[in-house]
Amino acid sequence: MARDAALPPSKLSPLKLPLLPLLLLLLRETGAQDVRVRAAAEVRGQLGGTVELPCHLLPPAPEIRVSQVTWLRLDAPEGNQNVAIFHPQYGPSFPSPKPGKERLSFVNAGQSTGAGQGTELEVRDATLALRGLTVEDEGNYTCEFATFPRGTSRGVTWLRVIAQPQNHAETQEVTLSLDPVPVARCVSTGGRPPARVSWLSPLDGEARESQVSGPLPGTVTVTSRFTLVPLGQADGVKITCKVEHESFEEPVLLPVTLSVRYPPEVSISGYDDNWYVGRSEASLNCDVRSKPEPTGYDWSTTSGVFPASAVAQGPKLIVHSVDRLFNTTFICTVTNAVGTGHAEQVVLVRETPNTAGAGATGGIIGGIIAAIIATAVAATGILICRQQRKEQRLQGAEEVEEYFLIFLIVCSGNAMLTTQISFFSPHFAHSGVQSLNEIRNNISNTNSPRGASLIQAADSRGKAGGAGHALPALHPGGLGAQPAQDPLL
Repeated sequence: MARDAALPPSKLSPLKLPLLPLLLLLLRETGAQDVRVRAAAEVRGQLGGTVELPCHLLPPAPEIRVSQVTWLRLDAPEGNQNVAIFHPQYGPSFPSPKPGKERLSFVNAGQSTGAGQGTELEVRDATLALRGLTVEDEGNYTCEFATFPRGTSRGVTWLRVIAQPQNHAETQEVTLSLDPVPVARCVSTGGRPPARVSWLSPLDGEARESQVSGPLPGTVTVTSRFTLVPLGQADGVKITCKVEHESFEEPVLLPVTLSVRYPPEVSISGYDDNWYVGRSEASLNCDVRSKPEPTGYDWSTTSGVFPASAVAQGPKLIVHSVDRLFNTTFICTVTNAVGTGHAEQVVLVRETPNTAGAGATGGIIGGIIAAIIATAVAATGILICRQQRKEQRLQGAEEVEEYFLIFLIVCSGNAMLTTQISFFSPHFAHSGVQSLNEIRNNISNTNSPRGASLIQAADSRGKAGGAGHALPALHPGGLGAQPAQDPLL
């Protein structure tokens, strides 16, 4: 190639001329290859922890020499400041007092480049470690590579300092009222950025949120209160506080059970509309729902007259004997620490027992019993019908066998039957030579009146026709087979 290039142009090989532009293009592309810095656009670090700011020079070509690496803080309160410098010959230095050399270090810079480089150190990876993160460390950091012969290349990283909050939820016991009040509280302490707090509840209520400074500088404590009108129905209901934060892999769920204090809610049970003169052992029950528990029960009447045969035992009123004084309205009054509640029950005393209710109850019970009996009878009838059909099919098969044998007897008289009747029922089937008397006995053993009468008819016909009539033999192959020759004929 070199020899051809020294010759006059007319002497160059025509095959090598097209390769020159390609070679020049490759050389131009190699020489113009850009030098880039790879740095993370954003890095998150935990408050008080350690974070690494990655920075790499690309490509790691050997002909590119790194003169120096510099980390700068762009948005520092004092303006742009050099926070870390690494020189291939002199090593690292940290000129700024904040963060300072106590908290900064290069992770991988300073590895030897090998033979021929003297004391110079390799600076291809300028990843910077920052320990003891504070809120003031948050900001934009620039990593700059000064190279020869390509000049300076840089990458910018946004360092975010976050703090994981601590969370708890609690119920706030309240007393029944008509105005909305906080019934539960959820607190997310020391988050950076502030946590997002919400409520999951089957009740209609609203969240009211407030924020204050957290225990560490730059952190925030969020307090959310769930507010509603506290009624007795809200007591014991479970609601959930949901806390979301970018430091959590999934939301934190904190369940709480509401506690509402309310006066007694009272109702009376036990009256069956069948109190009559002379009835004994009747009673009324005072049913109460309250928080806290009742402290007292009081039974009275609207008439002011309390029957002598009625005895109050706490929530129960026991009546030993009903008389006309019970024709009144009974009142049960219940008291607890919050207030008082009461219920009324009108009692009507009859002269005679009310049998209408008993008759209706008896009719219902009788109807149920009748339905059960009808179902059992129907099931029994179905089983009996199936059994009868099965017996009829079996009896029909036996009658066919009887008719066929008697037909043979009538036709043959007293002849000998030499055959094998393999398709009859087991009490008819025999092998070899079988006499007429044996067949007659087998038929007689079936206890069939029809068979007995036909045997008598066959005997009469045999006596009239005489003996000696040959009976065609039957074979297992069927009625159409050739009869066997009887050696006795």
